[in-house]
Amino acid sequence: PIQFLDTLSFVHVPSDETDRRWSVVEMQLREGHAPPLHVHEHADECIHVIDGTIHVHTEEDKQELTADSSVVLPRGEPHSLHAVTEATIIAADSPGGFDKFVAAVGEPTEERTIPTTPPSEAAIGRVNELASDHDIRIVGPPPVGP
Repeated sequence: PIQFLDTLSFVHVPSDETDRRWSVVEMQLREGHAPPLHVHEHADECIHVIDGTIHVHTEEDKQELTADSSVVLPRGEPHSLHAVTEATIIAADSPGGFDKFVAAVGEPTEERTIPTTPPSEAAIGRVNELASDHDIRIVGPPPVGP
C-alpha cells in the first residue's frame, strides 16, 4: 500500500509490466478527497467506481458515479473528482505511468486504513513539484474546498 495524498492506493498493474501500455491503480478515497483540476497530457484515463459515490468534474460538466459505473477521461481534458462518500475506485491509464506518479508522490505504508485527514502541505508540494515529470499539468484548484 501507498499513502498517496489522502488515499490508500495499491498498484495492481505496474506500467513496467505492460511495456508502459497500461497502469492500473486501486485508490481508496476518504470522504472529501478532491485533487486539483489537472490534465494528463499523454494518457487516457478510465475511472471505475467499486463502491461509494464520487463526482467527476470536467470544465463543462459534473457527473455522479456510484458503484459499478465508469467514466473515460481523454488525454488533454482537464478533470478532477470529489469523493462525496468514502469510495474505492480503479484508475486505469493508457499509456501507463500514473502508477509511477503515485509511487513518487506517495509514501509506502504498512497501514491498511484510509487516511481520515486532508493531505499534508508537504504531500501537496510533492504533487506540484513532480506532476510535470509525469506528464500531468495542474490547471486549477480542487473542485470543492477542504
